[in-house]
Amino acid sequence: MEALAQLCRTRPVRAVYAMPTLHNPLGCVMDEAARQRLVAVARVHDLLLIEGAAYAFLVEQPPPPLFQLAPERTIYVSSLSKSVATGLRFGFIAAAPAHIRGIERAIRATTSNTSCVVTSIACGWIEDGTAARLEVQKREDVHNRQAIAAEVLAGLPMVRYPDSYFVWLPLGPDCRADQVAAMLNEQGIAVSTAEPFATTLHVPRALRLALGSVDGGAFAVGARAGEGGAGVGEG
Repeated sequence: MEALAQLCRTRPVRAVYAMPTLHNPLGCVMDEAARQRLVAVARVHDLLLIEGAAYAFLVEQPPPPLFQLAPERTIYVSSLSKSVATGLRFGFIAAAPAHIRGIERAIRATTSNTSCVVTSIACGWIEDGTAARLEVQKREDVHNRQAIAAEVLAGLPMVRYPDSYFVWLPLGPDCRADQVAAMLNEQGIAVSTAEPFATTLHVPRALRLALGSVDGGAFAVGARAGEGGAGVGEG
């Protein structure tokens, strides 16, 4: 937070995008004290906070969202594509009334319309409890997958959270992530390097392992088949 405050003192920063609950790709959760510090910096320097919450549903008792701590300057963004179904391209925003008109103008300028079918399905599943039931099932599923990942990758340096569908795997200083990813791809194992997620010129040497790309049975078989290597990244 001190680095952010220093940046705000030297450059005209207007907004901060954050994923405080289940950051992608690290899977970490910002504690409430850190959230309070972020809100304090935002208020001192008049920053807009954009809170990405696509994976927040996986954490059963998360700290309060930034929108709850600073509703006057936070735009809360989420969707049902992670919590309910990938093909349900339905997003939503919560924001203070002062921000709504500008957000509506931006949506109209970038999106011709929202599919009535998708909207009807999404609203129906929210109202009849289907969305909540699927979220419960996914929370149970992710715990099982993380347990398998912890078992298969035991002994390797990992950044992981028990409620996350991904694992961050740092690599050694002499190991090139692109070469490792290419070798795994030849074995039918798809992983991401850190490059698509990097916001600095220095890209960390790491891999992002997706745990939710295949069904549970295939994931368990594929992960354990690759035990001793990096088979958990299959899919």
